[in-house]
Amino acid sequence: MKEEKIKTLYLYELEGGGCIMHDGYIQIGIMKHSVEKHMELNPTVNWIVTYWCPDIFSNRYERVTFQKTKKKNEGSPRTDNQGQGMDLGIKPKGCGILKDK
Repeated sequence: MKEEKIKTLYLYELEGGGCIMHDGYIQIGIMKHSVEKHMELNPTVNWIVTYWCPDIFSNRYERVTFQKTKKKNEGSPRTDNQGQGMDLGIKPKGCGILKDK
């Protein structure tokens, strides 16, 4: 029975001889072996060698849904993260004894 290639993933060749596996959007893993060796070890995947590699997950842009929520919350005293719900223009009402010191 012939094995079917069930998914397509991408490989980026590192200068030091290793490779980075990614799905086109996010890095999935880094291997110490070459691209050729990785393709040999995983024959059921349709591998495509790329000249580019996506950013690591922590450097990705904010999700579109979060960007929309953030935009809707701008200016709201409850949810605007810039102002934190405080009016910074008002002086505190604490004790004024140490004002002149």
